Amino acid sequence: MQNELRALVQRHCLTLAEELDTVRQCLTRLDDPRYADAEVLEDSIAHAHRIKGSSGSLGFADISTAAALLETHLKALAALPAVSRESREEISAYLHRLSHLVETATPQNSSLYNVTIPPGPAGQTGGGA
Repeated sequence: MQNELRALVQRHCLTLAEELDTVRQCLTRLDDPRYADAEVLEDSIAHAHRIKGSSGSLGFADISTAAALLETHLKALAALPAVSRESREEISAYLHRLSHLVETATPQNSSLYNVTIPPGPAGQTGGGA
């Protein structure tokens, strides 16, 4: 069971980079007049939320917190009629912090990577029979 958990954490490190790229791509659409700011923010919020939840569940509390801060900031901006230049700079700062954490994340950074999973009944691990 511990090997499966480690594999899940390792896979998460790979998908984190992909998910962060998706957030970046969404946010670049703020500069494209073909997209409404509200639409761009909605998509970006969804991806930041996904990073927050999956990272928190898999033991990356710092990444989860940074994604939560980005998500909260984007939600506040979504209530405004348009995203100002100053707000874009603030988004960039939140995104930079999250990017640094994602880019330096390793499976060993997860609080679950070295967790000891006690054996189940009759020396079995996990819930299978």
